[in-house]
Amino acid sequence: MLRTMREGSEKHPWILWVILITIGITFVIVGAWDYDGSAPNAVAEVGPYKVTRQEYLRAKQRYDRFYREQLKQDDVKDETIQQLALDTLITNKSWRVLADKFELVVSPQELADSIVKRDDFKKDGVFDPQYYQRLLAANRMKPSEYEKQRQIELLIEKAKLLVSEVTTLTPAELQEVKDLNDRQTLEGAEPDLKAFEQTKMQFLLQKKQRSLQAFQAELRARGDVTIHQELL
Repeated sequence: MLRTMREGSEKHPWILWVILITIGITFVIVGAWDYDGSAPNAVAEVGPYKVTRQEYLRAKQRYDRFYREQLKQDDVKDETIQQLALDTLITNKSWRVLADKFELVVSPQELADSIVKRDDFKKDGVFDPQYYQRLLAANRMKPSEYEKQRQIELLIEKAKLLVSEVTTLTPAELQEVKDLNDRQTLEGAEPDLKAFEQTKMQFLLQKKQRSLQAFQAELRARGDVTIHQELL
């Protein structure tokens, strides 16, 4: 797709717009389907989105490799890996539900730009369509599959950014940050502004996490999160 966009836009600029419109229509048609989400063996459902067993097993493998190969923790329990994998996938689906709630969209141009700018697909600092396709093929993925997955990632990024923008500390919380920073400052020393900003950022991150947890709790309370334990 991207090679056609690049070559066609140089020779016939109107072709780019035809392709972009076509992609946009395609996303509308498949918008109700999750990536790998049409499989009937969903281990969990979050609103309209499914966590397939394939997704779940891949996530488990990633966490297993991380603990055993990078952290060198061979004694990690399988139950811990299972829970981490499932929680991560449910969280990602929750972000998608939130993106739907606020009617967030990723335009075909945003998608194309995000792919063209990725260093993974560049050779000598320039996007290479053939290298892009070969790299995906080596990972047993079609361009259409990757582009759908990338669109979902961008939607999640937009949802996270939205939460970040609307999450601020109240005056009382800012005072709590200041009091904590003052207690950590040695008597007679000047307040450490860098430490203050770090503490403030930690408070913000915790508040954002609580916001998402509250949203997930709301989904569960409405019965919008279902976990099929028998498939785990």
